[in-house]
Amino acid sequence: MTAFRATYSDFKFIKTRDAVQIIFEVPRHDADAALEILGGMPTPSSERWFGIAPLTAPASAMPQPGSDKPPAGAKRDWRELPPSQQAGIRINEPAFSAYLKENHPDEWHETGDADACLKLIFRIESKTELKTSPKTMMLWRQLDDHYQAWKALEHA
Repeated sequence: MTAFRATYSDFKFIKTRDAVQIIFEVPRHDADAALEILGGMPTPSSERWFGIAPLTAPASAMPQPGSDKPPAGAKRDWRELPPSQQAGIRINEPAFSAYLKENHPDEWHETGDADACLKLIFRIESKTELKTSPKTMMLWRQLDDHYQAWKALEHA
């Protein structure tokens, strides 16, 4: 995977270098995957450049400051849905099929169908298997985050 999800949390001037720091936060359970994508801890002797794109979500999926409880009738937050349910939603999105076709061409060519392609990528028989291990759940999150970043860049 080449993308992860983070929230914009701070902005700071670096006066000695005519630069700014833009700080993003990642949930603790996603930190290892994010560091792997970033290539590990930063090295002062070298620079690595990255693209950043916003991810859009319906207002009902956004956490409200000072509120732990969603408003009555609001949809559940995407991250609260089990991976199997997330995958079931994604396979019905035409953009997700386009993403799979572009980013997993071998699996797509073999199946030609979002559901079958997803099962082939994860080597599973049923989407319910996406929630059977922490590794599988992390891999699903990475794929979904990559899809959202691709969608933000390709279909903005």
